[in-house]
Amino acid sequence: MATGFSHKMTSNRQIICNCIWLNFKEILSQLPDLSIFKENNHNLKISYRYQNLNQEVPILFLHGFNGNSKSWAYQFDYFKNKRSVIAIDAPGFGQSDPADLDMLSISHIVNDLLKSINVVKCDLVGHSMGGMLSQIIASQYNNLVNKVILSCTHKGYAFPKGSPLKEAYRLRLEQRKKMSDKEFGQLRIQKILPGFKNKEIFNFLSSISEEITEGSIKSGGMAMQTLDTTDYLSNLKQDCLILKGSKDIVVSKERSYELEKLLKYAKIKEIPNVGHAPYCEDAKSFNAEVENFFQ
Repeated sequence: MATGFSHKMTSNRQIICNCIWLNFKEILSQLPDLSIFKENNHNLKISYRYQNLNQEVPILFLHGFNGNSKSWAYQFDYFKNKRSVIAIDAPGFGQSDPADLDMLSISHIVNDLLKSINVVKCDLVGHSMGGMLSQIIASQYNNLVNKVILSCTHKGYAFPKGSPLKEAYRLRLEQRKKMSDKEFGQLRIQKILPGFKNKEIFNFLSSISEEITEGSIKSGGMAMQTLDTTDYLSNLKQDCLILKGSKDIVVSKERSYELEKLLKYAKIKEIPNVGHAPYCEDAKSFNAEVENFFQ
């Protein structure tokens, strides 16, 4: 009886959270503190957050190009009485050092970090840029990754290695140099969610994008633009769920279905009435998909 009552209370609280009755600053304030992993091969400091690591199989969340580990605040809140949760800041994001590394190298860093906290098995959720990285991690570390969710992502841009930073990222760098943190953060969310009406979620997203630095843009941009996961996907043998937003203007429906065709054990699901940030635009639906798929 006690367990059932506790679950009901958690569910009710989550309904409150998903209706955005909690101020975005409050949900961010409840995040676990950052921890630091000192990576030796490239001499990097990598930041991450975790909660409830004493439970068996954690969910590892990997953020997108406009975010960092704070992006998963609604997931930390929802799963805090249900699952262990880890969120890692990619190189150049959060408090992680910037670095000119490809996604394969970053995947090895993620594996080393997980080893350092004794994680030998995880479920994996990657959004956008984090979804690209998740494809590499899952293909390289079959024994580590149990199941995979790829949110609003694709195979990468397949630029030749050594190419200069692509024009869109160079423009972003110029904007970052000229704008205040607040102006830049708001611009980034206006670009990916034009006409977005939910003020709390807009402020949540833009407050995180304010933290993007020139190092973020260079590190993330170079890793994505030279990536093509095509040759890796045949080795991704885990069950995989591809989530896409019905109103996503960043990753087209065609790119999502292209990814599905290359994955042997994948299915695709569309979340209605959301764009490129379903994890907070409709946290209730997103969290339900995550929880159900990983059961």
